[in-house]
Amino acid sequence: MKKYAFRLEPVLKLKKLKEEHCRMELGQLVTQLGRLDEQLARDSEEIGRYYQIQDGGLRTGLSGRQLQAFPMLIAAKEQNIRILESDRRKQEELITQKRQELALLRGDLKVMENLREKDFEAYKRALQKDIDQKVEEQTQIWLQHKEKKA
Repeated sequence: MKKYAFRLEPVLKLKKLKEEHCRMELGQLVTQLGRLDEQLARDSEEIGRYYQIQDGGLRTGLSGRQLQAFPMLIAAKEQNIRILESDRRKQEELITQKRQELALLRGDLKVMENLREKDFEAYKRALQKDIDQKVEEQTQIWLQHKEKKA
């Protein structure tokens, strides 16, 4: 009997590649989300640092022009934080969509793998049936040959 070959193997390989590619894209999106979170944390810390510097400057005596810079710096950081939070929400939506896509791809891949397993089981049954039939034929031939000698 011929060697086992799944007739949909190219389709299965393609589905595996799509699932793997989607998984990599999801990983990249999660990494980008982590970077956004880090940037948000840094900007929040800088705002706190600006307030500390401003308080320290008031104690030591800063000029009016120097004091005017702090509200502008803080406003710029707050604006940057709002932009980053907006980007973060968009990134989370992309991650949600990519997870749904990955779930669909995993489902398709699982269906194909189940088809391959069923096909392989059918192949094994047919092979075993063929082997059993050949053994039965050999046994019959041997019994007939034994009866002729007796």
